[in-house]
Amino acid sequence: MALALAAAPLGCSDDGSVTDDEASDTAAEDTEESTGDGEDGESSDTGEATTESTDTTDSSDTTDTGETDPQCAALAPGLNSGFMVDGLAREFYLDLPADVEAGGPWPVVFSWHGLGDTAANFRGLFSGLVDNPAMPFILVTPEDTDFPISAFGASFPMDWDTFMIEPNGAGNREVALFDAVLECVDQRWGLDASHVHSTGFSLGSITTDMISTVRGEQLASVATYSGGYWSNPSNVDALLGIVANWPPHAVQNKYPQLLVHGGATDTIELVPGVYTMDFSAFAVNDQSFLIDKGHPVVTCDHGAGHTAPVSVSPTTVIEFFALHPLGTTDSPWAASPPAELDFCAFDL
Repeated sequence: MALALAAAPLGCSDDGSVTDDEASDTAAEDTEESTGDGEDGESSDTGEATTESTDTTDSSDTTDTGETDPQCAALAPGLNSGFMVDGLAREFYLDLPADVEAGGPWPVVFSWHGLGDTAANFRGLFSGLVDNPAMPFILVTPEDTDFPISAFGASFPMDWDTFMIEPNGAGNREVALFDAVLECVDQRWGLDASHVHSTGFSLGSITTDMISTVRGEQLASVATYSGGYWSNPSNVDALLGIVANWPPHAVQNKYPQLLVHGGATDTIELVPGVYTMDFSAFAVNDQSFLIDKGHPVVTCDHGAGHTAPVSVSPTTVIEFFALHPLGTTDSPWAASPPAELDFCAFDL
C-alpha cells in the first residue's frame, strides 16, 4: 500500500485526466487573458532577481528591536532559497507589485501547489495578477520539502506537512513557514493584516485548509481548488485516519471560503481497488461543515474533474479576496454575485 501511495500523485490519474502541471498551466493561460498581459502571467524568472541566501539565522528568532531580520532583508523577487525556519532550509517564490518599495502595507496571498507539482510551475497561476487594480498583493508560492509520511512499515514523500497536525500547528513545517514569511513581509514592506489569504490545488488546497484550521484567526478569506478539511469527520474514513489527524475546527474568525471542485470525476485512486480520494465529496461535506460553523461559503462544481478550471479563474479568486477582507460579515457577492459563477451556490 505504501508503494501505491508513493506512486500516485494527487494531480494525475491512470485514465489520462489533467495533471497538476496541466491544471496550473491552463489556469495561468486564463490569467494571461484576464490581465491582458501574457508575459505577466508566465512563470518565467526573466527579469527577476533570485536570492540564494546563505544566512543561517532562524527567522523564528525575531526580536522587537525595530531592526529588519537579515533573512527578511535578503528577500527578493523570484526564488528565495536557504530561508531558515526552525532549522530547516525552505524555498519559495515571491512576486511583488511594481511599487512594493514605495507603497504598502500589502495584502499577501499564499499559493500551495498540488502533489508532484513544483512551485516554479504553479507560480504562474497568480503571478500575473500582483498588480491588479482591485487589490495589488505580494504572492508567496512555497516549495515543498518532500515531507515523509510513515505508514505500514514504510516511509514515502507526500510534499506537504499537512497530515498529523498538533493543536495550534505546533511543530508544523508549513505553519512555521507561513508565520515566518508574514513576519518578514511585515518587517520589509509592511503587512496589510486585513488581507492575508491562502489558496491552492489538490494537496495544496488541503494544506490551505490545514492552515485555515490552525491560523484561521489571521486569514481574511480563502479559496481552494479540490481541497478538503481533515478536521471534518465526514472526510476522514478509517484508512485516511491512519495518516491524517487534525485538531477540531474551532476558529472564531468566520472567514469566507470559495470551495471549487470538479464534480463526480474529481477523484484520485491512491490505492487501486482500496482507496479513492473523492474531492467532490470533500467539498460537499465541507460546504455544510463550514456553514454550520458560521463561515460564508461559495461552492462551485465546475464539472471538469481534477483540475483548476478556467470557469473559476485566478482573476475571480483575487476578486473574491479583494472583496472579503478580515472580519467581513456582509459579502458583496450576496447581493451581486459574479455573472460568470452562475453555476455556483452562494451561502453568504
